[in-house]
Amino acid sequence: MPELGYSRRSLALGRDGLVASCHPLATLAGVETLKAGGTAADAAVATNAVLTVTQSNNCGLGGDFFCLYYEAATRRVHFLNGAGRSGSRATLEELRRRGMHGLPVIGPPTVSVPGCVRAWQMLLDRFGTRPLDRLLEPAIHYAGRGFPITSILSQAIAEFAPGNPDSEWRRVFLPGGRAPAPGELFVQPDLARTLRDLTAEGPDLFYRGRVARTIAERMDGDGFLTLDDLAAHTGEWGEPIGTTYRGLTVYETPPPTQGLTTLLALNMLEGFPLARRPLHSAEHLHLLLEIVKLAYADRDRWIADPEHARVPVAALLDKTYAAARRRQFDSRKAGTYTPGEPEGDTTGFVVADGHGNVAAVIQSLFNPFGSGIVPPGTGLCLQNRGRHFTLDPAHPSALAPRKRPFHTLMASITTRDERPVMGFATMGGNGQAMFHVQVLTNVFDYGLDVQEAIERPRFLIGAFLPDEPADTIYLEGRVPPRVFAALRRRGHAIRAAPELFYKVGHAHGVVVGDGVLSGGADPRGDGVALGF
Repeated sequence: MPELGYSRRSLALGRDGLVASCHPLATLAGVETLKAGGTAADAAVATNAVLTVTQSNNCGLGGDFFCLYYEAATRRVHFLNGAGRSGSRATLEELRRRGMHGLPVIGPPTVSVPGCVRAWQMLLDRFGTRPLDRLLEPAIHYAGRGFPITSILSQAIAEFAPGNPDSEWRRVFLPGGRAPAPGELFVQPDLARTLRDLTAEGPDLFYRGRVARTIAERMDGDGFLTLDDLAAHTGEWGEPIGTTYRGLTVYETPPPTQGLTTLLALNMLEGFPLARRPLHSAEHLHLLLEIVKLAYADRDRWIADPEHARVPVAALLDKTYAAARRRQFDSRKAGTYTPGEPEGDTTGFVVADGHGNVAAVIQSLFNPFGSGIVPPGTGLCLQNRGRHFTLDPAHPSALAPRKRPFHTLMASITTRDERPVMGFATMGGNGQAMFHVQVLTNVFDYGLDVQEAIERPRFLIGAFLPDEPADTIYLEGRVPPRVFAALRRRGHAIRAAPELFYKVGHAHGVVVGDGVLSGGADPRGDGVALGF
């Protein structure tokens, strides 16, 4: 099927550094940081800072941050957990006292502590060589002087505005009472001031200073956060989780992120000769769909904040457990799966520097514009990660004070013999784990370069319309009609999605070769990969 091999973009190549992110100005800021002698950590912060300006629907200072960092000097992959926790008033009893029967999608009750800014400083303290004020210069420039807004951000503002009553959000994002049109300069003076203050005061600005006080005042009454909750926030360095796959070691971000889900799927897929199934044939897609459903059933049962619940990671990643789950696969028909019982709107980007370090980062507000809340005078949106808590008191991710919610955010680094092979991240909410499975197997099983692996058709399991069943599968339309028909005969609720469907994620990846870096950026978004 040669039509599936078409790539709209050429593979990005470099030797001394490469950045792949979802906006050209952010990629440029990262590359310029690397060319000036910065590390992958320095470039990651510079890249992310610009993204908070140019992709403010997807990420921002009011969100959370996770990073996998391959340190060339020690040949180790490190995990930075920059997730914030729920407020001290976030209890089931408080919900009942307020007469609430559930958590809303947006609004103050969905806000958890934003961990991004503290995580930036932690990353720089350990692996950076440049001061924060230098790294924030491009972001301050684009926020203060403006940048030509893309159609994606313009459309996101227009779509979100009718359902968001927050007056400060409307003042910031609807200048003149309307969404900026594509190509218009979008100026964010409040955000520029916040970034400048950050260069002077450091992370304390967000957790004890002006921004912290403003957040706490905005949350007073309707939200769960207090000033003490912000002051108590810390990020943590830890260990990634990983599994072996066809001679490689694939690392993912651990709970409370859903990185475990991809590893569960890869463990099961390893027992099948995947490459013998033609890429995007009915046999190939049926296998991936069924394995993904098995992995997601385990995800929904087990993943939570490990500080508050038992998450049996080692048992779930045991190869014997994968073999037992694998036996439930039926090659003839689609199934519905229950979790096993083992024993015992987001931005993702990747940076590689010339020293061999690789940073795979995922940073998000969760839904577009997060909670929709902009604390007055800050210019930033607060995330709505708190909406992912459940009200079932028996569930490991039940709403409780100072607890990290389940995170769809995840990032990946793959190594061979302790040397980096690939860094990968993608936005896409609930679908991120299945997008990781599809792109990683495109590279590792089918030998595609990272740009083509990202561009190949993807599927997403999940309903978007009220009358759709929950197991609806959206599959991009470049797959031939006969494959759709064959999957429907197996019982899959398949819908044809538009070509390069934006809901199947904006993926970015870097592959590390023998002295050469190659990168891919998703044409489903505004991203660019650039090496030098």
